[in-house]
Amino acid sequence: MISYDSTEEFTRLVNKENIDLCYKTKDASYSLLALAIKADRPKVFQKLLDSNADLEKVCDGKTPLMFAAKYGNTEFAKKLIEKGANKSAKTEKGYTALDYAKKYEKPEIIKLLE
Repeated sequence: MISYDSTEEFTRLVNKENIDLCYKTKDASYSLLALAIKADRPKVFQKLLDSNADLEKVCDGKTPLMFAAKYGNTEFAKKLIEKGANKSAKTEKGYTALDYAKKYEKPEIIKLLE
């Protein structure tokens, strides 16, 4: 589903029981929303938003907005904010999405989050 940005597969695979789980990869843990952001999959990302995926789901210590800031996806970050994602959410160490945008030098997202 993520690999091919397939909304058909989404409909077959995703349900209310698994939409907000954290999925482990070899080195991290991601929600489906964070995976769609990391892989830059706009169709699946939008389908997750339309299906009310948890905008504040923390996997690997980060919210989806933090992942959007880290990976520099401005459009995804805008959509998350429009849907009500908390720009002030903090990691256990006190980092926000803005901190990730600055750390990874993502000027468009810095401007969006300031």
